[in-house]
Amino acid sequence: MIHKAFPRFTLLAVLLIYAPLAMAQQNLSFSGTATGSSEVTGFAPAKVLDNDANTSWRSASGDSNPWIAVRLPGATEVVDVSLQLGSTNRSSKLQLQFLLNGEWRSIQDVPLDGEPMVTIKLEKPLLTDRLRIQAMDGAGLEISVFNLIGQSYVDESVGEVKKILVNQSGYNLNRPKAFTAPEASDGSRFGIFSVDRPEAPLFEGEVVGGKGYFHEFNPLTEEEFVVKIGDWESFPFRIGPNWLERVTYRSMVDFMLGARHLVGNVTEKRPISFEWRDGDFFNWSLQTLVAMYLSNPVAYMRMEVKGSYVSNDSYPADYRGLWGALDPFAPGTPDVVQLIHWDADVKVSMKLDHEMQKAELAHFLYAWPYLSQWLPRQNFEAVYAFAKSVWAKPDVSEHANSIYDQSPEHNLLSLKTKLGTTKGEMPPGFSVVPNLMMYEVAKSQGEEDAEKYFDAAFRQMTWIIKHLDWEDPMTTKGQRMSEHITMRAFHYFYSQYPDRYPAGLKEKVTDWARVALSRSDNMWDFRRYSEDEWTPPGWNETGNILGFPAAAIAAMMILEDTELIEGLELLAWSNMENAFGRNPTGRHFSYKGPEEVEGVDLGWFSRHRGGIGLLDELPLVFDGSPKAFHYPNHPEVGNLGWTEGWVQFNTAYNVSMAYMAAYYTDLSVEKIDANNGLIRLRVPLNFDYSARDCMALPIRNAQGATINVSLCEEGPFSEYLVGEYRVEGDVIVTSQGTLERGPSGSLEISYGLGYFRRSLRLP
Repeated sequence: MIHKAFPRFTLLAVLLIYAPLAMAQQNLSFSGTATGSSEVTGFAPAKVLDNDANTSWRSASGDSNPWIAVRLPGATEVVDVSLQLGSTNRSSKLQLQFLLNGEWRSIQDVPLDGEPMVTIKLEKPLLTDRLRIQAMDGAGLEISVFNLIGQSYVDESVGEVKKILVNQSGYNLNRPKAFTAPEASDGSRFGIFSVDRPEAPLFEGEVVGGKGYFHEFNPLTEEEFVVKIGDWESFPFRIGPNWLERVTYRSMVDFMLGARHLVGNVTEKRPISFEWRDGDFFNWSLQTLVAMYLSNPVAYMRMEVKGSYVSNDSYPADYRGLWGALDPFAPGTPDVVQLIHWDADVKVSMKLDHEMQKAELAHFLYAWPYLSQWLPRQNFEAVYAFAKSVWAKPDVSEHANSIYDQSPEHNLLSLKTKLGTTKGEMPPGFSVVPNLMMYEVAKSQGEEDAEKYFDAAFRQMTWIIKHLDWEDPMTTKGQRMSEHITMRAFHYFYSQYPDRYPAGLKEKVTDWARVALSRSDNMWDFRRYSEDEWTPPGWNETGNILGFPAAAIAAMMILEDTELIEGLELLAWSNMENAFGRNPTGRHFSYKGPEEVEGVDLGWFSRHRGGIGLLDELPLVFDGSPKAFHYPNHPEVGNLGWTEGWVQFNTAYNVSMAYMAAYYTDLSVEKIDANNGLIRLRVPLNFDYSARDCMALPIRNAQGATINVSLCEEGPFSEYLVGEYRVEGDVIVTSQGTLERGPSGSLEISYGLGYFRRSLRLP
């Protein structure tokens, strides 16, 4: 991620790199593809690549910004560029450009002196996969030949890359599991072997399309396994219940504790940072923290408490007022609740009225019933008063803004029709859930105008259904790490208002799923940006891969088509596998992965030291991911492209983990006999396979009285916790005591909170 316009010499330092000339330089254009800003019939862009001076590309009349771009099949070192101009060319000033982080950046200006042949000598080899010539005077362009001289790039420091790429840490028991073997021919047999018992395969299958599936292999053991194809062997990995949760839940919270602005592991003030260092205003931290807590409250409530309230009384005077408007939380408050409190406190203390900031406060207010046991009532009153006062405010205070502001105005009740850029700052539908949450809060507070919030959300969702074109990648993967916001809005509206959601909602989600699956039929089970691009051009898309499972699962909760649901489930897990090593580089996205994530063998190539966020020393920093030139399988490119951790990447992962927990939560009751029943709960809690995990689940009667039933693991590798109860007349009995049924005789159990709550009545 690049936050500011660096001087050109600094920008070029990122991509102008010397490398050994291991092969003869050649004309690279024959392997490229060309696109133009416009064209005249018979003068197509492809004509510039045939090295024939008698054919040419010509910009159309009326094209005031003519350009021609050449895209190479992979990362390439370009040393020279030569052009031959056509007879109708009128431009006298050209510029050679390359693509970086989604923007065309200047390499050098090219003045024309009337000669048809132009040679551009680069001071250093330019490492890139696409170049563009643009007319800087707006005059018409005609180019006959656009030759790029250079060679394919090989990073000599890459080292050996495994022929079989897996999730290096491990796979969740009873979930989709896959590997990629790019060089394996169709029909090759693979086997899964125990590292300690390698004599015979424990599971066998066939490679098709460069990949193999072993969904049905669900061993109940703590052994390590490898995949073998002939003499090839993968890194070792484990398979266990809730494996991904086991190796990252604690680190997810620790990252957020340390990434706080002003009070985290770095206390100095940082630019464009409010609640979080390098957070800007579109990191969605508050809503993702709330989602984490609501999805699996017991897991977060019983974590060791590492945080504590930090007053700014001991800080320098210029820190006063940056937080502290909310009264402190109680001692022993779970870390995730402390983080929710911190985010809301800074927003209210600093009066952050940008629409992305104030919209987040609705999640705090919605979650208040589940936070109130730790937080003073003053917190709710202060947040609600501020949110109401600025919700429809159309402008933004200067101190609350950022260089990345794209909002035409900031009234959250208005219709939002502007689509954000690949920076990820304005995803479609970002106001839907906040308005629906404010609707519920306003009703609970007896507000007479509560319906205005619902109406705003309904209008917004209706517009999305009618106007978003899923075939345009800017509505999906082009939103980068913020894509999950859109599909989660669909799920929230559908699940919370089953009788009031706009017409066409389910059909729109079905269309989204079909487009996602149509772009994912490849050896990585990787949802591509578009038909001809693997990733958002020029970007470090780490957060999109990490956040895609949340979008996929949100859609799965709406869909009825079994085939679409199964396809999206595979993609949700393949994206996580991608982040843990099943990708063309064969590396985990975190540079410190091998020392911080159980089982990871190979971390990302490098990390960005310093930067705006100063995040590099935090746990579970997702530093980088494969770029377009790494796909479909070019590991030799190595450490090319931008690398830098970002709070937005981690919050995308956090919300995916929340949706995974919610989706797989299962609650059921089995009848043992006439008087006894068995409660079964599947939820990600079993992280230590050597210890028996137990929890207390409340049983409630209609009057709100409760009695706990103790649920414990069925076995060391069970996903389920179970507990018995007995009925004696009008009384229910558990090991914790008794509870009267009450006048209605109705008894309820539930797990998860708010929009993630699963509940059922006891028979």
